[in-house]
Amino acid sequence: MAQILYIEDELIIAEPIIFALEEDTHSFNVTWKATATDGLVALKSNKFDLVLLDLVLPDDSGFDVLRDIRSNPNTSNMPVIITTSRTDEVDIVLGLEGYHADDYVTKPLSPKELIARIRAVLRRLVKQPKENNSKFIINSALARIEYDGQTIPLTKAEYSLLKYLINNPDQVFTKDELLDAVWGQVHSSEPSTITTHIKAIRQKLVEVNGDQEHIQTHRGLGYSFRL
Repeated sequence: MAQILYIEDELIIAEPIIFALEEDTHSFNVTWKATATDGLVALKSNKFDLVLLDLVLPDDSGFDVLRDIRSNPNTSNMPVIITTSRTDEVDIVLGLEGYHADDYVTKPLSPKELIARIRAVLRRLVKQPKENNSKFIINSALARIEYDGQTIPLTKAEYSLLKYLINNPDQVFTKDELLDAVWGQVHSSEPSTITTHIKAIRQKLVEVNGDQEHIQTHRGLGYSFRL
């Protein structure tokens, strides 16, 4: 049974959502908190699979809550779905790109749609390895990767590429596949760009811990990552 933390200050909105989520056929257990403070306290003392987060709370902004979630190593990978009445494009982009929310749903909330979105986010989580492991820690909020306890001094492009490789270990990717995955299918970069970034990342990994070779070259095919 998936454990859901729902941070929403309006009971009239929260009640029907909680009722729908906790129906036997949906297999969700919901913990409801009405303030940002109580929500963050709950996160520290309980294990949740996903957070539903309102942006307008009586004691703090939901964006501030999400920033705290992403900056805490214990919760940085927690799936978060924003549930809000804010429909401005700037808020949507800020939530998804700036604060790395996993989804953005506007009110009034449809319980069926919300359940479908929760299931979709949880499915993606199952398919992808978690960002944290014994040596590599990815802090998405700060766009930073630590290796063996030390921060790797990466450029923005290097960070995006290394993050993708860490999250997809032991899979061989061509240069074109890495370009599409990291920069999107609409880009003007040449495949040689990947070679340049891989070389730079390898060098920085060696500088942090010289006896490891995590990025593997498969001649004629591409690259893979070994944890």
